[in-house]
Amino acid sequence: MQEMSWIIAALFLPLFPLGMIFNTLFQKAGNAWLRAIIILLWPLPGIWLLQNFAPTIPDWVVYWAIASSILYAFRSVAVKEIGIWVGFIATSAWCLVWIAVSDGVTLEELLAHVIAFSLPLTLLALLVGDIQKRFDSAYAGIVCGLGLTHPRLSGMFVITILAIIASPIFPAFFSMIALVVQTITNHPGIALGLALVWLLWSWSGMRLIQELLVGADTQGQSVDIGQGAVFVYGLFLLLLSIGGFYMSRIVI
Repeated sequence: MQEMSWIIAALFLPLFPLGMIFNTLFQKAGNAWLRAIIILLWPLPGIWLLQNFAPTIPDWVVYWAIASSILYAFRSVAVKEIGIWVGFIATSAWCLVWIAVSDGVTLEELLAHVIAFSLPLTLLALLVGDIQKRFDSAYAGIVCGLGLTHPRLSGMFVITILAIIASPIFPAFFSMIALVVQTITNHPGIALGLALVWLLWSWSGMRLIQELLVGADTQGQSVDIGQGAVFVYGLFLLLLSIGGFYMSRIVI
C-alpha cells in the first residue's frame, strides 16, 4: 500500500516522467481561470496520500525528486511560451515538497510549502490570459516591447515572476531557505541541487522578463490592463508578500 501511495502521489507532486501528464492536461486547459484552479488543486491529493499512507520517504525517492525538479527547471530555461513555462515551474516546485516530507514536517508546514509555490503561479496563469486576450499569443519574443506600451501589465508581470522565482519577501523565498537549511547538514547534495533549481528558476524568469518587456512593440495598438485589474493584482501581491513573513514563522 505504501509503494502504491508513492506512485499515485508522484502523479500529483509530479516526479519525472509523470510530470508529463500534468503538463499535457494543463496545456489543454485553454481557459486562464481553469488553469489557475488546476494549479491550486493538483498537488493536494499528493499531500494527503503522503501524510496518511506513506509517512516515511526513502532517500532514493528524495534524490529522484531533486533530479526531477532540476530537469523541469532546466527545461523552463529554453521555453518562451509563458503558459508552458508556468507548467514546468509548477512541476519543478512541487517536486521539492518530497524533500519537506522526508523530514517529517507537519501537515501545516507541507501546505505552507505548496501554497508558497502555487499561489504566484495561479496569478501568472491569469496574467497569461490577459496577454493572450490582447495579442493572441503569450510567446516571449513574438510579444515584446510591453515595457513601454503596457506599463501596468508589465509591472504586474515582473512582480509576479519575482514571486515565482523565490525572491526575498515572497513566501517561496522562505520555503526555499527552509529546505536548504533542512538538508545542508545531512544531505549536502540535495542542498546543492536546491541551489541549482533556484538558479535555473531565476535564469529562466529573467529571460522571459527581458524578451517580453524589451524591444519594439510588434503587436500594434492594444489596451493596457485597467486600474481596477492593477488594484486586484496588486492587492494579491501585497497579501502574498505579507504571507511571506507568516510563512517564515511556520517553516524556519
